[in-house]
Amino acid sequence: MVQNRKRYVPWIDYTEFENVYQWLFADRKTEKDTIQLGLDRVQTWTHRSECPSAVEMTAAFIAIILRDEQTPLPHKELRLMYALAIIRFVNGLVDPVQKGIFAKSTYTLARTLGLPSWFVDLRHMGTHERLPSLTVLRAAAIQAVGWLHENYWIHNIKPEHEKNTYLQNVEIKGKLNVYKECRKTFLKEKLGGDPNADPTTYVAAIEALIEIIDDDAIQDNVIPLLLGVGGLVPTGKKKRASAENMSISRGLIELWTPLIQGLDVGFPAFGSQLVSFMIQKLDTNYDFVLDEIALNPYAAFAIQNAEDPTKSPTYLLTLTCWLRHFVGEFKIPHQKRTLSHLTMDDILEDCLRNPNYYTRSVLQSVVNVDPELGQSIKPFTRYIDQMIMKNLQTDKIAKSSDTTLPSIDEDTLQRELETLETQLAQVKAAEIESVVVKSTRPEKRKLDKMIDLDPSWKLYQGWRPCPMGTLPNGKVPCLDMPII
Repeated sequence: MVQNRKRYVPWIDYTEFENVYQWLFADRKTEKDTIQLGLDRVQTWTHRSECPSAVEMTAAFIAIILRDEQTPLPHKELRLMYALAIIRFVNGLVDPVQKGIFAKSTYTLARTLGLPSWFVDLRHMGTHERLPSLTVLRAAAIQAVGWLHENYWIHNIKPEHEKNTYLQNVEIKGKLNVYKECRKTFLKEKLGGDPNADPTTYVAAIEALIEIIDDDAIQDNVIPLLLGVGGLVPTGKKKRASAENMSISRGLIELWTPLIQGLDVGFPAFGSQLVSFMIQKLDTNYDFVLDEIALNPYAAFAIQNAEDPTKSPTYLLTLTCWLRHFVGEFKIPHQKRTLSHLTMDDILEDCLRNPNYYTRSVLQSVVNVDPELGQSIKPFTRYIDQMIMKNLQTDKIAKSSDTTLPSIDEDTLQRELETLETQLAQVKAAEIESVVVKSTRPEKRKLDKMIDLDPSWKLYQGWRPCPMGTLPNGKVPCLDMPII
């Protein structure tokens, strides 16, 4: 007979647990009192019963973050607070899974839990070495709250629809990563001449992805992940397109083409949706971001980067080259294209609705592929060219108007003129002196210089050269000491 295993928790019911979750992950900028309510409730839980380490550490990190932002504290005190929280965070996770006769390393246990290894490094530094910098510790605290949210809270909270939405996004991302790794392995084996290179692994990954998605998931999850850094745009900037080399590598095209083709076959509207999202990304004024607050409430604690990587020129140029690649495939039969359901009208409409430097380059590819169509859109391309030139001129005027010369009165100019005349006279005097010095003998220049430096020094009149260690008369002195 199987016995029911009871689990003792400090909260009364799941309603209380979900309330604390909402309180802890409220916006720290506008709802500090709400967050403090959650911290107080967790403190109560620790006195009621044994509180889960994930809950306790979430409250500890959030309390430190709030205190750091609200109250100015000494630098060393903050580092100690953050370091102790990270040490307890790592120990509280790995210690319960330390089982067996032989102890496993902390790195091994962390890898089992999916905890990034650099948390273990910070724990080691905080315990045995010099404390990490405050900047590193602050960032680690933010990441720790995020990790706890993804790996503990999201698996225990209700309502189910929010949990399922986030879990679906994580699952889709995992399937995409599996495809990417399998496809890379296949291409590497194929490039190395391996006759046993098997494509079934990445084909199975495509099929597994298509099975768990629908039309809504295509727009909400798949396309944003594909257009993120590390998807169609490589993470390394050297692998991206540039203004000097407006092209993407053949390897990048071969990496993603099977997946794009599979999604195009399974979802006929995928091609037009992908192109539409890409062109919207090319509009630098279009704010295209995932709703992180809806998926991850802990994103309110995230430190926003000063520069959005999806706004960088290399990112935008790489997307432009993908669009040019799709346009170039209109020269071949539609059955062999990457996006077989995509039409030229889909690209033209989106480009003309979003005129800018990047879409102008895509339109030029359309002209090269179909000159007759290029003649019909020539008025639009001419208008876009004029708009781009006008924007450039406006930027130049704005920059020049911002540069104002400081006002200088007549007295200041007169003083500066007198200073310049004095400096010029000194330079001329130095040049004359250098000419006179060059005309004298080197020995005399040295002697004169010595005399000028210190008048008390005078040249001995009867001096004549003699070997070192001898007297002026040329004799060697006797330096023997008398024996006492």
